[in-house]
Amino acid sequence: FFPEEMQFVPICTFVDASYWSEVNRRKLSEWKLEESPQPIGSSISIYDSVGTDSRLSLSNESFLGSSALNGYMLLLNTVEAFSKLDRKAMMNQEADRIWEAIESGRWMEQPSTLNTFLFTLFADLKKFRYHYWNCVPALAMADLSLEEKPIELSDVECRALLAHLEQSQQSVFVWSEGAALPLTALPSMQGRQYEIVVADPSTTPAVAGWLCRNVILAVLATTKWNRMQLVSLRGGQPSWRFKIALGSPLVGRPSTVVGWERNEKNEMKPASVDLSKQFHPHKLMEQAVDLNVSLIKWRLVPQLETERFSQLKCLLLGAGTLGCNVARSLIGWGVRTITFVDNGVVSYSNPVRQSLSEFDDAQNGRKKAEVAASALRRIFPSMDANAVDLTIPMPGHTVDEKTAASISSSGALLHSLIASHDVVFLLLDSREARWLPTLIASSIGKLCFSVALGFDTYVVIRHGVTEEGKNERAEGGEGGGMPSLRGLVPASQLGCYFCSDVTAPGNSMADRTLDQQCTVARPGLSQIASGTAVELLSSVLQHADPLRAPAWSGESNHTGEEETGLLGAAPHQIRGFVFRFSSMTPCVRRFERCIACGEAMREAYRERGAELVVSACNSPRVLEEISGLDALQASVDNIQIDVSDEDDF
Repeated sequence: FFPEEMQFVPICTFVDASYWSEVNRRKLSEWKLEESPQPIGSSISIYDSVGTDSRLSLSNESFLGSSALNGYMLLLNTVEAFSKLDRKAMMNQEADRIWEAIESGRWMEQPSTLNTFLFTLFADLKKFRYHYWNCVPALAMADLSLEEKPIELSDVECRALLAHLEQSQQSVFVWSEGAALPLTALPSMQGRQYEIVVADPSTTPAVAGWLCRNVILAVLATTKWNRMQLVSLRGGQPSWRFKIALGSPLVGRPSTVVGWERNEKNEMKPASVDLSKQFHPHKLMEQAVDLNVSLIKWRLVPQLETERFSQLKCLLLGAGTLGCNVARSLIGWGVRTITFVDNGVVSYSNPVRQSLSEFDDAQNGRKKAEVAASALRRIFPSMDANAVDLTIPMPGHTVDEKTAASISSSGALLHSLIASHDVVFLLLDSREARWLPTLIASSIGKLCFSVALGFDTYVVIRHGVTEEGKNERAEGGEGGGMPSLRGLVPASQLGCYFCSDVTAPGNSMADRTLDQQCTVARPGLSQIASGTAVELLSSVLQHADPLRAPAWSGESNHTGEEETGLLGAAPHQIRGFVFRFSSMTPCVRRFERCIACGEAMREAYRERGAELVVSACNSPRVLEEISGLDALQASVDNIQIDVSDEDDF
């Protein structure tokens, strides 16, 4: 029976998985903890079939800026904030904007101002659960009715209207006497027959869609009439003509505003979706790992350059106790590329101390490097973790003519590995095993860190990085004189692992008893030293130029920015003493006659290459001769000290 109350098909929000993926990416890299509204767009379709939902669709394209319906997303950081949000106030505020566009007549030039949406969201990026509630605000007129039964349009009428819609891309227009007119013609239409055509995503026959509500209000408010005709234009099903009447004159803005969507249970509550099983597990873990580091940036260190960790390539020489623990700390910072170099196999004593090996590895005699790399890939499948089975040439470990060629190839491979990585960690058992990597890293200017253990002591050293052609001096010095006692020491003047030595390394493995063949240390020492080394690296990486990060000469209590940087101090050395649970941060300057990083040694390596390495293996004293240590020792031996028995008084 007519007239009857006019009804509208509610909007149903459809969110594509690509939308959630884009939210994850932007939350991590752009928005962080920001909670301000973000402009987004949605698509609607007038070609959906009868019986399906009238959809408002969100996808990754919602962030591109050109959409059928524009709105805002409000992304909250906590589920409590999402629950306590004053949604009624939000909806009314948006309704005021719509009414202002109607009163001012702006809606006729910009029909898009009549319809918008408010998408509120809480995203749990650790569990990939999303709680959302969407609102398409509509100002409701209580006595709006249909004067007669809706009429289905003919195919000829539909084709003409759809042709104009496709050509003009105007979702709302005036149709009069077979011609389309812009909405700005509406005030001059008094006394003429016309209809308002709306591209309507409604999927229910003879029922107008939700987006028609504010259009009807705008037309009645603008014309000051209480009757109008509306065409609900659809492409995938018949279109409909409605004769609409308003029971009482419109006076001011309608007080009732509706629009919050019901969930899948038809309850006036938020909807939720769990995508932990839909996203690829590897992608989920990548985002979760990035979130761990991003939280530091968002909450504590806004200037933190997280990409310096994710893009870092680390070479770990040694895949034993230190190598495993350094690797675990590195992946915690989001490092994605790690290469292990080791020639040993997992023994039965290793799994309880080496965090990346297990009993089965020892039982099957697997290689340490491959075991560590495989374990990292199991822990974090997106890791680029590689293993190289390599014996590092060492001074004092003699070679014959048959093995000289293999030593040369091993040295060349080691050089190539160091050159292709950004950071080198020396985590080897013997002193002499660190010589060649130190020399190579010094020669080509790579960041290099040495970690070594005693029974209850440890040392972490970051080697100096020399830039060829530049001769830096310590800051705080005057002219070319001596630097101040407690000044900053440039990275190029920091000593390496061998700078405190006055003799060349020899074969420390010969004639060793069982206790001397193994590193005997307190079990927790490795984790402390490894973690300290990685945190020292993290401090260096956040320097404006990591290769030139200076250190203070000697112990310093300064807390100035020039010393601390984003993540605190970046000392040259950290020496820890677990027996008294203390540490110190001394600084040792580069020794020009060092057998690893001295200028003479670096020049000899560049000129002689593999031949120098073979010579050092057979006779470590070659290193003392090249570096000038032998001359220094001789000069000390020639010093004569006269002691007089006579009193000077």
